[in-house]
Amino acid sequence: MKTTATVRLDRPITEAAELARRAEDLGFDGVWVADHYFHRDATGALALMAAATERVTLGTAVVSPLLRHPALLASAAATINEISDGRFVLGLGAGGYEFAAELGIPPRRPLGLTAEAVRIVRELYTGRADVTGDTFTTTGELRFTPVPTPVYLAGRGPKMLALAGEIGDGVITHGLSGRHIAYVKEKLGGPGTALVLMLDVEVDRDRARALDALRPRCMAMAGGSYADELIEVYGLDPAEIGALRAALRSGDRAAAGRLVTDQMVDAFGIAGPPELLRDRLAEFAAAGVDEVILSVGGGDLDASTGHLTELAKAVL
Repeated sequence: MKTTATVRLDRPITEAAELARRAEDLGFDGVWVADHYFHRDATGALALMAAATERVTLGTAVVSPLLRHPALLASAAATINEISDGRFVLGLGAGGYEFAAELGIPPRRPLGLTAEAVRIVRELYTGRADVTGDTFTTTGELRFTPVPTPVYLAGRGPKMLALAGEIGDGVITHGLSGRHIAYVKEKLGGPGTALVLMLDVEVDRDRARALDALRPRCMAMAGGSYADELIEVYGLDPAEIGALRAALRSGDRAAAGRLVTDQMVDAFGIAGPPELLRDRLAEFAAAGVDEVILSVGGGDLDASTGHLTELAKAVL
């Protein structure tokens, strides 16, 4: 099982590249960045990371085709793959409610637009794209010879997981229970699609303190919009999730934070001493997980390096 880490783009972009280099030196297998429109540009960061590293894979977890047209995604991914000598993974997801609220982008059918985006990227990698879809249209070809990149889909619900199994090279998902891992494997429909778990981690011998530190980072994951059938698959209580969702919808994040239970934290993250983290990762590997993307606390370059160093000591 590959052990990879996220790098936040909340610091100067050159520091992100340096942090990727340090993650490589610490022994991590890969580095992932989120593509968010209010943060520093992910493609610029990835290009610098590619130049600063030699071994680690680099990826987006994730980028939305609603923010970058699939033809531009194909070009950007092939360019980063060219710089990194084939180490890039395109993590792609439709995105959520915040696009409509903050950018005025009307909600679209996530399954359909994701399938169209993957088709455009794949056709451009092999030659000419000729796609006229409900959301995206592309007619033409890249004016350079691309290095194709794997495409991983972000998925939680049964239909998106099934689509990832059908057209994706991998799936990036959340949920740490053994029942959920089995659920994902069933929906993927067989081998051939890498199963990647993305989770937040807080390493601290004081488990209560670790849980409290991780609680706000798991709030949106637990109280977000996802299929109700997943609540019990995650091992959570439907009434408690309903109360958290209502608090989040009201905009009262303080009240929502008080509703994040220890069980919710454990469903989406690992909080506690190093041996707990090692044991949980061993469980994931035994269950057939191919890769974990671990997210630790942020801060300046030294603080972020410290978080990654403690994480590396625990699991590598």
